[in-house]
Amino acid sequence: MESNSGADELSFCPGEYWVYRLRDEAPSEQVLVLDVTRDKRKVRVEIEFVDGVGAGQKQSVPGNRLRVPWADVDTFDQLMANWQRLEEEGIDEVEEFACDVVYERLVPDDVAEVFTGGRARNGLEVKDIPALELLMGRPIFDAKERNAWFELNGALNLSSTGGLDVAAAVCQENPDPILEYIMAEEAKIRHYCKHGRKDEGRRGQEDRSTSPEWEYHYYLKYIKPVHELLRQWCGYRAVTAHERLVAAEAETRRLDVLIAQAIDALRDSHKSMLADHLEEEHERERIVPHRVRPVPDRPLEPSEIPVIRVPTRRQWGW
Repeated sequence: MESNSGADELSFCPGEYWVYRLRDEAPSEQVLVLDVTRDKRKVRVEIEFVDGVGAGQKQSVPGNRLRVPWADVDTFDQLMANWQRLEEEGIDEVEEFACDVVYERLVPDDVAEVFTGGRARNGLEVKDIPALELLMGRPIFDAKERNAWFELNGALNLSSTGGLDVAAAVCQENPDPILEYIMAEEAKIRHYCKHGRKDEGRRGQEDRSTSPEWEYHYYLKYIKPVHELLRQWCGYRAVTAHERLVAAEAETRRLDVLIAQAIDALRDSHKSMLADHLEEEHERERIVPHRVRPVPDRPLEPSEIPVIRVPTRRQWGW
């Protein structure tokens, strides 16, 4: 994420002036390279401090503490300040897990990617802004206005709270995959809360078993808050519509089983004609999406309108 690479990719030469930082958040100091010692695993650099209270002091430091040549100190300090702004905005574990669910299922890596380590953990690197805005259903300007961000190497870097806002917008715009994931997970957890779970040990380790009580406690503490946050992002309307759809499909399956049992019972009672009639009508009149959808038809021509003859009682006159 940073512009400088590892110490093994930097070229230190005695007599050069470099930027030294004791820690990432520490101020930059100008040092003179006196000697460089390299081996297969690490690089040690003998330096002399040029300015400040430690001017003239010599010290042996790891090579990765020398960041860039001193001529690039202003650009480097600005970059580190940008990362520091992103790191000041954080999210909790529930929000982090919910973001992972959304980005894993809805956002391709070539569009945006979460920082999983290093600087600005849980921040978001946006590689394709138009594609992400299409997934969000809104401009990314809203997320930029409320959160810290900066651009680097053609990519937009958002803080973790900015990534949270993006995840919520993407989830609201594309709720179905997330709601299907939640229901599938809760079906598994429901089984675990009734029967417990047994995981096979890896690489010679012993099998691990959990009790139903432990699984339920784990669900309440860690999983349920994530699922509730995801449902909140999806929106009440989407959640209700999805649950009604699932309920309708389940009820349809239940009624199919009942009518199949009734038809079999009629056949066993030697009423096969009635059973065949019910079975045929059940399949013929089944309500499916293309029958529910109202399809406008063209108006009929006068010659196409069927003639309906209505018999009337003849009136007799005198």
